[in-house]
Amino acid sequence: MEHNITVLICDDNVAVHESINAYLQAEGMNSVSAYDGEMALKLLKENNYDLVVLDIMMPGLFGTEVCKEIRKTSDIPILMLSARSEEIDRIVGLEIGADDYITKPFSPREIVVRIKTILKRVQPKKENPQYLKAGNLSIDVEGYEVLVNNLEIEFTAKEVELLAFLVKNKAKVVSREELLYKVWGYDYIGDTRAVDTLIKRIRQKFAKTSTDFSIKSVYGVGYKFEVSV
Repeated sequence: MEHNITVLICDDNVAVHESINAYLQAEGMNSVSAYDGEMALKLLKENNYDLVVLDIMMPGLFGTEVCKEIRKTSDIPILMLSARSEEIDRIVGLEIGADDYITKPFSPREIVVRIKTILKRVQPKKENPQYLKAGNLSIDVEGYEVLVNNLEIEFTAKEVELLAFLVKNKAKVVSREELLYKVWGYDYIGDTRAVDTLIKRIRQKFAKTSTDFSIKSVYGVGYKFEVSV
């Protein structure tokens, strides 16, 4: 990291803060602790952070509500924490703008890997980016920028990564399982709905503009990126 990264950790479990902070410090990063949603929102108004680690189940405001509030004014990267029994909440988290999620119990080392991956999208963009092109779509994969007809559309990091993988494999049917493995980098057994959720969000964003491409659903298999011209 070229500058001193500071992560805001919002969780009501002190042990979670201690374990994540230890690994962040080992990577040269700092953390600030918030133990409920109200405290996290207050800190975000008063200070600048590079990323938020946000637990879903907390007293007072749930993490999903905190995420909604953050997204009203900020595009700061958000990594959500959830228990394995909370699949619906994880899907909701992705729908309202979280960049990624991780399930409890988790490895602090895995948390740091996810954080470093997400932070790629806030790194300074190259002066001469190399775009991945398909029809009137252009993707700066390293700069996490998506353009349609040279107009930028706001995407989260995971949305860019999923879209780029589909474009690189255009005209090929890609299974949900392959997308989970290639885009998330981990084997999310039983969590293929996360792929469906991100595809839905991507389609909604493209629906607001004129495109000459589409993401087709292949029943029982997965998705295929197609250019119509």
